[in-house]
Amino acid sequence: MKQITVPGKDFNLAHTFDCGQCFRWNRGDDGSYIGVAGGRVARLRESGGEIIIENCSDEDYAAFWRDYLDLSRDYGEIKKAVSVNDVMRSAVDYGYGIRLLRQEFFETLMSYIISQNNSIPNIKRVVERLCAAYGEPIEFEGHTYYSFPTPEKLAALEPEDFRALGAGFRDRYLSGAARLVHSGEMSFESLTAMSTTEARETLMKIKGVGNKVCDCVMLFSLGKYDLFPTDTWINKVMAEKFGTGSVKTAKSEGERLFGEYSGFAQQYLFYWRRELDKQVP
Repeated sequence: MKQITVPGKDFNLAHTFDCGQCFRWNRGDDGSYIGVAGGRVARLRESGGEIIIENCSDEDYAAFWRDYLDLSRDYGEIKKAVSVNDVMRSAVDYGYGIRLLRQEFFETLMSYIISQNNSIPNIKRVVERLCAAYGEPIEFEGHTYYSFPTPEKLAALEPEDFRALGAGFRDRYLSGAARLVHSGEMSFESLTAMSTTEARETLMKIKGVGNKVCDCVMLFSLGKYDLFPTDTWINKVMAEKFGTGSVKTAKSEGERLFGEYSGFAQQYLFYWRRELDKQVP
């Protein structure tokens, strides 16, 4: 099997794939992760301080996986920059191997619309049903996986088609978003060329895209790293450790403290606070 080996410094698979940023990576019994991205299937495993990317040629790595896994970025420098106090140093030490995946815009938009008032296991189930129903099959080791459907394919659906897959009240939001992207009114190219403020205003024209969904889409697919998305876990940790009292102040304080690295700081804090809560009996 073709494979690539890359340095494992500042990269931990569980931290990266289980920190809540993505929905198509699953852990195997041996600790490896299999995922679908960019119309490709790969298995990643850790070995001797390195990361092995299986089902990946030199060409695939250069064309896709290096950027998707954000392997050209110096996370050591980022961790220094966001370690502004003992709280952040603890969060960074805990989630030392998180990397922010550079995910495809349309998939991220649709997945985060599905994420509204939803659990991660159910988000993953709905996304997989959507891919199995309307994506393209990809064979790997005797199993069939599916690419994320194109805007064209999903724009042709009615809200009830999404509801049949378990999308619930989000059905009409998914239908509307798919049609906007397919029409060209929303595109990765146009949004990345905008400032963070302009991109936010544009994305929030989509029905069903509120502040958190908008911030997550911009952070995880558009490279707007100056954002500090807020949710239950972030509000908790910001109130407990930074003295903020509301969603609005948590967001503004996070972005004030961390500036251009706000999104990275948010992921360290989110993963740390959520995982610590799991450990409480």
